[in-house]
Amino acid sequence: MIKLMAPEFAWAFLLPAGILALYLLRRKFQPRRVPSTFLWRKSLQDAVANRPFQKLKKNLLLPIQLLAALLLALALTRPAFTGGAVGRTILVLDASGSMQTRSDGVTRLDQAKARAAETIRALPAGEEITILSASSDVRREALNTTDPEQAIRALQAIQPTREKADWDKALSLARAIAQEGGEEERSAQIIAFSDALILQEENTLPITIINIGHAEDNRAITAITAEPGQAWARIANYGASCVLSLTCHADDRLVQARQVEIPAGETAGVSFSLPEDAQKVRITIRESDALLSDNQAEAPVQSSATRQVALVGSENLFLESALKLRPDLVVLRTEEEALATVQADLYIRGDGPVIFSTHPDSTVITWPDLPVEASGSPESVDDPLTAGVSLRDFALRRYYPLTGGRALWTLGQDVLLARSEGEIVLGFDLHDSNLPMKYGFPILVQKILSSLLPESDPADAEGLLLPMPAEESDVRLVAVSSSPAEARQATGQVGADATVWLLAALLVLLLVEMGVSRFVC
Repeated sequence: MIKLMAPEFAWAFLLPAGILALYLLRRKFQPRRVPSTFLWRKSLQDAVANRPFQKLKKNLLLPIQLLAALLLALALTRPAFTGGAVGRTILVLDASGSMQTRSDGVTRLDQAKARAAETIRALPAGEEITILSASSDVRREALNTTDPEQAIRALQAIQPTREKADWDKALSLARAIAQEGGEEERSAQIIAFSDALILQEENTLPITIINIGHAEDNRAITAITAEPGQAWARIANYGASCVLSLTCHADDRLVQARQVEIPAGETAGVSFSLPEDAQKVRITIRESDALLSDNQAEAPVQSSATRQVALVGSENLFLESALKLRPDLVVLRTEEEALATVQADLYIRGDGPVIFSTHPDSTVITWPDLPVEASGSPESVDDPLTAGVSLRDFALRRYYPLTGGRALWTLGQDVLLARSEGEIVLGFDLHDSNLPMKYGFPILVQKILSSLLPESDPADAEGLLLPMPAEESDVRLVAVSSSPAEARQATGQVGADATVWLLAALLVLLLVEMGVSRFVC
């Protein structure tokens, strides 16, 4: 079967008709001298033959020129034989959020499926077909199947996501499948159907990219967050200036509606009031546009609960400053005598040693009553709690050797920092060292807090309709596909291109026509 790779040049098939018209309409008069009136009759016959729309006389040049025009028309349309040798074809379909954009009333993904189905039907019998769908993850929808109908069913089952396509991963997997087995005699081609700009690596198996869809205007919710009593959203306008109507639902109850005007290509922040007991918020753009999926987004209402830390003993500004780096903590200062009346999530007691504990009055780790003079350089044990806290240039005057728990810092045979279940003990007075002056001190305090007092888990966002990535919502541009000829060749499984042979035949025919014209004339 022959397929035209450049059908836009089909008008060239009118050239033979034009040549015939010239032969029919030509009027060619030449002055002649005749020696007698007997030859005048012959001259009159030639004049009659040159009148328009007369019956064509036998002319060897006419069929040669008609054939040459036909060859030129065929060469311009680039005919090629479909099918070819059986090989391996890998189709990669973009299943990212932007593929839900509607162009001409049909989603880009549906257009991609239709183009891919045409490609599958044009493949030769026995061709191995692999279908991949690309989003944040890459799925194998069909692998090396030789059944076109099975491949098309797998193709139609692909569903769009709200995520961005990972093309590096998708093309890497496609190339690996194409080169699987190392059979050089088996041709392989990769065809990607997408609206994205796909960058190809040099010196690798080339990818044919089929452009899908048209540029469209769109409006989207690109960010949403909520806390008790308040919700915020960021609205992006990927089109002309407009006024949008927004609604806010809290736990599926409509609580507020607003309108916002957004200039072309700009974004706007919008806030909504929520009930204090709301657990989930949903914001919706009511106007329809090219991509409906990003007109709605949901978010959990984040809890603002605080944690209390009881700081017992004398003042330590460095320690208090390190504690305040945790925004969900409230520091309560108290004395040892009043400790029994204080309810806290974490207790920090003592000047030397310093005890971080979730219970106020008991400890597994012990130490002597009197400190010992420090000598030598401390060392750190490999542990997540001390990772990133350097002991370089650490200076210590005296300390209390610790017993019990897991040793984290040591000085010779003695333990300077130890941990056990629910407590961490620093075996020296912070005022007897330069640790509070080092960059690692607030890091150490935050690690201790994270270990004993983990931050509140954020509200569960599983199952919620989270905002689509902003780059997926911007559908004003559509990436350029491969050249039209390459795209048609890929989707038609074109084999040998006959253009070169047609041009060669045309050249030979022109040489023949030149010789015949000299002979005839």
